[in-house]
Amino acid sequence: MARFAGGKAPFLRLSDQPNQGTGIIMRDFLIGLFPVILFAWYKNGIKVYVDGNINFLEMLYPLVFILLGGLLSLIMEGLFFIITDKDCHNLKNLMLKLSTSFALIPGLILALVLPLYTPVWVLIFGAFMGTIVGKMLFGGFGHNIFNPALLGYIAIGFTLSGVITAAGGVFNASEVLVDAYAGATPLTNLAAVKDISYAKLVEPYGNLWNFFLGTIPGALGETSALVILVSYVWLAVRKVIKWFTPLIYVGTVFVLSWLIGIISGDSGIWFPLYSVFSGGLMFGAVFMATEPVTTPRNPLGKIFFALFLGAFTVLFRFVGNYPEGVGTSIIVMNIFALPLDQATAVIRARGLKKETLVKVGVLTALLLVIIVYAVIKSGTVYGMFINMVAGIGRLM
Repeated sequence: MARFAGGKAPFLRLSDQPNQGTGIIMRDFLIGLFPVILFAWYKNGIKVYVDGNINFLEMLYPLVFILLGGLLSLIMEGLFFIITDKDCHNLKNLMLKLSTSFALIPGLILALVLPLYTPVWVLIFGAFMGTIVGKMLFGGFGHNIFNPALLGYIAIGFTLSGVITAAGGVFNASEVLVDAYAGATPLTNLAAVKDISYAKLVEPYGNLWNFFLGTIPGALGETSALVILVSYVWLAVRKVIKWFTPLIYVGTVFVLSWLIGIISGDSGIWFPLYSVFSGGLMFGAVFMATEPVTTPRNPLGKIFFALFLGAFTVLFRFVGNYPEGVGTSIIVMNIFALPLDQATAVIRARGLKKETLVKVGVLTALLLVIIVYAVIKSGTVYGMFINMVAGIGRLM
């Protein structure tokens, strides 16, 4: 009788791929991050230096900030091991622990989703929340419930966002000089104007090509859909991530945004593309929604996970007061990853029988409720409904 391992993700069948392992997966993940790091440095450092708006040392700052995030996570994990594990008082044992804990990754991702002028002490706070609270207190690599980088990001977003804004926010020195931005990123602009209008949402930043290339204001690593697509292809080909998870997540946001646009009176394809290319959706879909420890393990669970992520992202963007929505959505779904995984594993194992159809029906019904609520309660649809009622009232 065959025996199956039931330990922590990520899993890989070494008998089929003898040259693979968790270390190789994480190496490939870091390679996937490399183009994003380079673009973040180019957009916020090198290009601004060439424009003549900053000096040489300031040009290096975006790269130093990103690498500092990784270093902070590494140092914090090292200190945690030294305090909690006597064996780690030996440098060799400590380095071995750190090499299998992949401590750099949470800090690198955290730095990439933060604005350029985030104060260093805020980055330290976020790294502590993500690395110590979100990862090590749960037992370390493979045991954490929440994505560590996202937990640090959420902690910063809900407590210190005002500090970041006061320090300079997301705009680099070249972007500050562009009056058309009016001090707002594309998604904060959408939250402010509450109007689906190409002239108000896209034209201040150029056109959709600018959104795709990433020459718009935003956090360090989130703006370029093109660069993130390159990373996505690499990670999917190397089988570091499941190719369909980001596709379903982004596709859900695209379809729901298109539906909201149609209901509001604009059926153009530009608005769903704007929704996909704005904010951290692409980055979150590729680098966070695919994290193996905090997401479902079986394919059906991953599909439902991605669908719920898309619905929650639209809900938080259009209904809540938090314009981004991606980080909050993933953190919320991290909570439900295990029960969702268990429910869909039963469905996948037993097939579509009476008891499993009930589970499919419940999951589908919950998904539809979130989708319908998000669409109806979106600011544009709500405003259109009020205007329609007012018009009927005048006719009567």
